[in-house]
Amino acid sequence: MNKVFVRALNNLCRQELSKSLTQATRYASTFKAAVIKEQAQPLEIVEKTQRKLKPTEVRVEVNYCSVNSVDCYKFRKGGGELPFVPGYELSGEVLEVGKDVKADQINVGEKVVGLNLESFGGLAQQCILDIDDVFRIPSEVSRKDAAVIAYGHSTALYTFSKLTNIKEKSKVVISTGPAGMGLAAVDVAANIYKAEVIGVVDTEERGELVRERGAFTTVHFSPKMTKEILKKTDNKGAPTVYDAAGEDMMQIIGNCVAVGGKTFYASPFFFTTIPAPVPHSFSSIVSLKILRTQNKHLYKTIVNDTLELANESLIGAHISAEFSLDKINDAIKFIEDKKCTGKVLIKIDD
Repeated sequence: MNKVFVRALNNLCRQELSKSLTQATRYASTFKAAVIKEQAQPLEIVEKTQRKLKPTEVRVEVNYCSVNSVDCYKFRKGGGELPFVPGYELSGEVLEVGKDVKADQINVGEKVVGLNLESFGGLAQQCILDIDDVFRIPSEVSRKDAAVIAYGHSTALYTFSKLTNIKEKSKVVISTGPAGMGLAAVDVAANIYKAEVIGVVDTEERGELVRERGAFTTVHFSPKMTKEILKKTDNKGAPTVYDAAGEDMMQIIGNCVAVGGKTFYASPFFFTTIPAPVPHSFSSIVSLKILRTQNKHLYKTIVNDTLELANESLIGAHISAEFSLDKINDAIKFIEDKKCTGKVLIKIDD
């Protein structure tokens, strides 16, 4: 056998072996994670040892993870067993795949976005997800943007494409809170469906941002809000109302819907407080987590379609602030103090 060929083959084998060993070290070693050990106490950064993958699971090296309102809720109110690693919307690179994961689904080394709506775990250097919750990031979308687009924009896209019929220039009322869900809905309604969005805001700063993202006009949340919105809708109300803020805003915004219209509640942890619909209108809870259970194919299609819209620059991410993992408690306080105007992102250090 040609000596040059043998030498080249040996070098290639050594390179592949070195790559495999390096990769094995990356996912077999301990990793840092932000952990809730006690309810309402600061999160702690601890070292965790990664477990073996199940056949349909994927191990991801996390680059970015967004902090959502549900993370803050679990931090303050609990939910699930402790200790607990929050974070469900993340992006990064695939480190390892389970034995039943096929090459056409995902491969080691691909950049991906993950929605870990069942088990969370995203606020860590590594995270394990089911293959159905891992999505390739298109070439023109950054990992940073993917980590703030996947959940909020997908929820809005599902609502406006499958649960109602928004026509061009039709009125849509959207409440916008501090966590970015409402801003994502404004982006989808205004820029994909060309609706005339009436944004409900609590500060003028947020109002400016909502208008920049495509809202036709904005109103400030107050007891007089219903009258203002009726004036802007020829005293008819809006055919579609989308509440992404919850809490005190839910009852009032539900009164802004037109006869025969639909009100959608997208705040994921206020289900027990949702008011009854006004007469001759309809209301619905919107949840990607439940959609995943009811229709997994549709769930995956919606998320992939959302990423493709971002790839075509038809929708975009808005990052209010970025923190490192060891500053996670500062990030949570930033949200709870309502200082943010969109998503808050955690950059996971290597």
